[in-house]
Amino acid sequence: MLYLTFISLGDLPKGAFSEIADKFHKQMSPYVKFSHIVVADESKIKAQVPDGDFVIVLDEAGKTMSSHEFAKLISDFEDGGQHLTVILSDAKGLSDQTKKASDLRLSLSPMTTTHDLAHLFFLEQLYRAMTIIRGKEYHY
Repeated sequence: MLYLTFISLGDLPKGAFSEIADKFHKQMSPYVKFSHIVVADESKIKAQVPDGDFVIVLDEAGKTMSSHEFAKLISDFEDGGQHLTVILSDAKGLSDQTKKASDLRLSLSPMTTTHDLAHLFFLEQLYRAMTIIRGKEYHY
């Protein structure tokens, strides 16, 4: 099982975005122990990161990966029993200090998108990674 803390700066997805997020949470529940924390201010993020976690910041200028490469990364964390924290910024982005404090800056896309879409895109890719790891029919 993967242990993941997802920290969002700003609001949770609303309306249809919320329904889709709930669907992914439900589908991942057998594979991911998921904790979601919402903070209103970037200065509160560090206090929410569990000690010893590997920290990934979602950043449009970060490293790009294919779905299979991301699945391999996730599999390594799951196999090693290492906890993972993923941080999603609000529309203003994160400070260089927060980005530099992370272990990995990961780009979901080099294109800019809304907070809600980035949130869903990450959840979908995490679910996709779990299905790739387990050989389930979802990723073609």
